Amino acid sequence: MLPIFFGRATVLAEHLSAQGKTYTGDVVLGWSSSTDDGEGELTAVPAETDIDGAAVAAALAGFVGDLEQAPPAYSAVKIDGERSYDLARRGDAPTPAARTVRLESARLVELLRGPDLVARVEVACGPGFYVRALARDLGRELGTAGYLRSLRRTRVASLDVADALPLEEAEQLGASLGSRLVPATVACAAMLEVIVLPSDEGRLAHGMEIVAPVVGSGAAFARAEDGRLLAIGDIGGGHFRPKRLVDLG
Repeated sequence: MLPIFFGRATVLAEHLSAQGKTYTGDVVLGWSSSTDDGEGELTAVPAETDIDGAAVAAALAGFVGDLEQAPPAYSAVKIDGERSYDLARRGDAPTPAARTVRLESARLVELLRGPDLVARVEVACGPGFYVRALARDLGRELGTAGYLRSLRRTRVASLDVADALPLEEAEQLGASLGSRLVPATVACAAMLEVIVLPSDEGRLAHGMEIVAPVVGSGAAFARAEDGRLLAIGDIGGGHFRPKRLVDLG
């Protein structure tokens, strides 16, 4: 599932990406990967003990909450100004520093026994979380190794894959595709909302702050009484200060 933004709404992409996501993925246990996924060099790592569904479920539960997670060596994080994957491709063996991320939930969907032992998992996580790293760390927690063989994103914020359009269907809709688009304010769900009076729209259009009798402070979005998304910015002291004008009719 890939959310797509059109026109001026593209400025909202980062705000949607900062919200929670849900994935399903297959974790192959008993093998390590240099990239923590199926694209890397694989090495067999025999398990210390027999692994059953209860052990996998318990290990997954131990990761839920705020945790310190080391990103994969082949990742876009920067080390001394360079992308970690660039260093890894040069053979420099980077070790990205662990950082605090959040795993909202994790459950074992099923444990598949075949040529490989595969844990099919469903996870809900916050921004910056690497499911590949979870696969790696899950294997270690179980006394072996693990890598992520496949991954499917099923939710971003309130957008669910069940409501998504296949690319082929979107292409067939042509000009009528607009009738299937969701409101841009979906990307702003984590922000405070400011309703702008018609008399204040002119001030806002010129980048000026406006009075906003909203309780709280922090990131906010401003919309017109008729629903148009006008701007994103921040609120504090009873005033909304625009940072980016959007004006999506």
